[in-house]
Amino acid sequence: MPVLFELEQLASYMQTDGLDAASAALARDLAAALIRAEVGAARYDALSDLSPFLPVALEVARRVLLNPGGVRSEQVDDYSVTYATEFVGGAALTESEAARVRAAAGMASSGAFTIRPAAPVQPVRCARRWL
Repeated sequence: MPVLFELEQLASYMQTDGLDAASAALARDLAAALIRAEVGAARYDALSDLSPFLPVALEVARRVLLNPGGVRSEQVDDYSVTYATEFVGGAALTESEAARVRAAAGMASSGAFTIRPAAPVQPVRCARRWL
């Protein structure tokens, strides 16, 4: 799997010299796994340029290192609320990060909202006609 960013980039982003290499590598791997899961493994693995995901990946890795308990955020209409005392239970993408990842992968919706179906829609027979 291609590397999203170098550990030196993460240290520069966090404005620190003393990152533990093992912890930073784990944070990078967690960020990559979260982004890959959001995009889908096949689509992610087919991408040759992962640079559009760099801002989100660095932010997720920074949060994993600074706030390993996680953060919960909600986005309602045109504002977002972040609750620092509620925990997602490990590393996770916030709603806005997930939206940015989908947009970077070309999966963004142009409508007001998106309904992601869980299963294919089956035709329904009603009064001798298919709807």
